[in-house]
Amino acid sequence: MVATSRQLQQLSETCSHCSLRYLCLPYGLSVADVGRLEALVRPGEPLELGDELFAQGDDLQNIHAIRDGSMKTVVVDADGFEQILGFYYPGELLGLDGFADQRHHCTAIALEPTTVCRIPVDRLDALVDDLPSLRHQLMRLMSQALSDEEQLLLTLGRKNSEGRITSLLLTLSRRLALRGLAGDRVPLSMKRNEMANFLSMRLETVSRVFTKLQRDHVIKVAPGEVEILDMGALRERSGQGAWVADQS
Repeated sequence: MVATSRQLQQLSETCSHCSLRYLCLPYGLSVADVGRLEALVRPGEPLELGDELFAQGDDLQNIHAIRDGSMKTVVVDADGFEQILGFYYPGELLGLDGFADQRHHCTAIALEPTTVCRIPVDRLDALVDDLPSLRHQLMRLMSQALSDEEQLLLTLGRKNSEGRITSLLLTLSRRLALRGLAGDRVPLSMKRNEMANFLSMRLETVSRVFTKLQRDHVIKVAPGEVEILDMGALRERSGQGAWVADQS
C-alpha cells in the first residue's frame, strides 16, 4: 500500500511539532526531554479499516500513540467469543496492557483509516530511568486506564440500557474536552453492533435507545457522529439507579 503525500507529511511530524504533544506521553516534559523522547518515536504504517496494529498474544515491542483515526481493542476467549474492550482516539495510547508480562492481552483493530506513532519499549525503559517526569507520566496514563476500566465495570453492572449508552456518550465527550475540542459533537466511528458488544446489549436495544434520546431532543444522530443537544439531560439519564435487566 502506497502512502499519499498527505499521509507522508503527517508521518514526518514528530513530538515537538505535533498538535497532540500535550495529550500523550510528552505531556509534562520539558522541551529538552521531549527532544530525547522524540528521538525514539517512529511512524507506523498507515492502517486501513479492519487492519490489526497488534494481536492478542504478541510480544510487547512498542507503545503506540494514535495520531489520527480511531481503533478498538478486542479479546477472544477459548470458545472464540469476541468481546470489545474499548475505543481509542487521537492522543490516546495503545499497548499499555502488555507491561505486566511483556505480552499483549488484546488485539487492536482500526475502525477507519488511522495513523499511529510507535515507541520501542526497550528504548523507552532506558529513558524512563533517566527522566522521572516521563516515569510519572507513564504512571498517570496507566492509572487513568485502570480508572476507565473501573468505570466501565460500574456502567455494565449497575445501569440500565439508557444509562449505559448515555454514560458512553459522556465518556467520549469528556475525552474530546481533554483534547481541547468541543464535547457536544461525539464522533462514532464504531458500528452499532460494536457498541452493543462493548456495552453487553442487544443491537435492537441500542437502536431503540438512540431513537428515544433523539425523539426527546437529548441528542441528534448524524452519519458518523452524535450531537449532544442537552448535556444536562444526558448527565441526568446516565445517573439512573441500579441496573435492571433489559427484557426486550
